[in-house]
Amino acid sequence: MKELFKEKKNFLLLAFPAALLLLILARCVPGFAEYVWARGIYRGFRFVIASITGLLPFSLAEVIVVLILPALVFLLVRAIIRAVRAHKEKKALLTLIRTLRNFLAAVGLVWLSFMIAAGVNYSRDGIGEALGLEVGENNVEDLKGMCIDLARKAAAARTELENKKIRIAYDGPEGMEIKRVYIDDYENTIRTAALESIYTKSERAEAAREAMKKLSDEVDVLWGAFPRPKSVFFSRVMSRFDISGVFFPWTIEANVNVDTPDHTKGFVACHELSHIAGFMREDEANFIAYLACRQSDDEELEYSGYIFAFSMAYNKLYGLSRESCAEVVPFVSAGMAADMNANYEYWDQFKDGVLYEAGSTMNNTYLKLNGQEDGTKSYGRMLDLMMALYRRDGEV
Repeated sequence: MKELFKEKKNFLLLAFPAALLLLILARCVPGFAEYVWARGIYRGFRFVIASITGLLPFSLAEVIVVLILPALVFLLVRAIIRAVRAHKEKKALLTLIRTLRNFLAAVGLVWLSFMIAAGVNYSRDGIGEALGLEVGENNVEDLKGMCIDLARKAAAARTELENKKIRIAYDGPEGMEIKRVYIDDYENTIRTAALESIYTKSERAEAAREAMKKLSDEVDVLWGAFPRPKSVFFSRVMSRFDISGVFFPWTIEANVNVDTPDHTKGFVACHELSHIAGFMREDEANFIAYLACRQSDDEELEYSGYIFAFSMAYNKLYGLSRESCAEVVPFVSAGMAADMNANYEYWDQFKDGVLYEAGSTMNNTYLKLNGQEDGTKSYGRMLDLMMALYRRDGEV
């Protein structure tokens, strides 16, 4: 038994108290999460890991998730075999203690790496504070005004995308494949069809990365390495779990569900990159993604931000005043309506599934465990930041 205390693996047990110490420092010491960690240590960690995993053309996170179950089965079988051998050699107690130690060390290492890459950042200062926004009480009139502003901008961006498709159809290289371009019946077809991207997954990912880099030049707290978002191969499975995107802290990767309607993917990519920038709270990641999209040089990404923000604001207004919604509807273009309907129909097909409920419950629980008491409802608090921006600037 004495030899057990001399084994070097025992030092791995220190990961557990180290993770706990980081949690206490982040939540109890003012300034630690923001200035020591998010703007200091985490930036260096993010640069190193993202530089490595960013070289891979596929999602390392997805590979890890796929291999977790067979790896656990393998470890369980190995533990049983060792237990049987230990029983024969009368070392059952020693083997049990080692197995328990290894398990606790593994849990501690996973938790510690999570705290380093994400956990501490849940306690950092908000993006609203960094931008000088004052979040206050919202009223229906302001919300209606913001909805109209967003609808106008979304409709204009949608029209520009339609015109761009027409230009490509006439001026593009000979033999260029266009997924959907309607010319003969432009008014009745393009304007009522759901948007289909003219970009490849790689091009869309690069556009999101460039948009975040551009925003970080203006907002210092976002500064740092931005790897290209990764397209998930098993995206349809993600949809069944009610997941449109995932930031995987252990690999510093932004993973995007590419099975969803095209107009949503750019915003989701920027949302996940916002987590990589160190902003873990969902409302703030949504808001940062919107800011990145609206100032992007890419029309499709710009529209993705406007239509997402409008959909969220309009749904909130609908719950408060249907009469006010009636005043917003005239500003909604047929193309916008088609995209919102396509998004609703896409997700509606999964809502009765067991996996969908399980995914929603897991996400809700995860957010609450990390200090977001309202769970998945925290996504909607993006509107508080947008309303603060609208009151300050008169537009969004």
